[in-house]
Amino acid sequence: MLNLLWGITGTGYVLQESIELMKELQEDFNVKLTVILSKEGAAVVKWYKKWLALTEAVEKVKVEKTPNIPFYAGPLQLGKFDFFLCCPVSANTVAKIVHGIADTLITNCVAQAIKGGQIAYIFPSDQDTEPIVTSRPDGSPLVLKIRDIELENNRKLKKMEGIHVISDFIDVKRLIIQKIEGNR
Repeated sequence: MLNLLWGITGTGYVLQESIELMKELQEDFNVKLTVILSKEGAAVVKWYKKWLALTEAVEKVKVEKTPNIPFYAGPLQLGKFDFFLCCPVSANTVAKIVHGIADTLITNCVAQAIKGGQIAYIFPSDQDTEPIVTSRPDGSPLVLKIRDIELENNRKLKKMEGIHVISDFIDVKRLIIQKIEGNR
């Protein structure tokens, strides 16, 4: 059984798709899943009215109180999780990681996991050079232009030791299944 820690930060991009994948991984692949949310991640999940869907899909959902509470940085550092995924990740979180700022639950977990020799798999929300179409909390479309600074931070993130940047959401499932098959 794959023990997966899934972090969510403050962006609504691929949020519904992420929740659907969480359900599928648990039901079809027997994944043991824990979801951790930054304070802003929890605010966005609630703003998009996805809190009930998330907590019905996943039994263990924890929200940041401080960068170390709930305490996942230590277990990550020690390799207690088989896979550490952050998806979706906001541009703000990417900027913090790139600049070594570990002042939220997710950024601290990323820093400590890497210090412990673990890999952090990160799916940034803002990585397309063309405007992206996402959805508003009411479901209507929202077109967002990705700024140059966000693209630059993503380039820096891709060069960082211990980080695997996922460019396409479809690859999230593929990487997790590869890990499951590698653990057999």
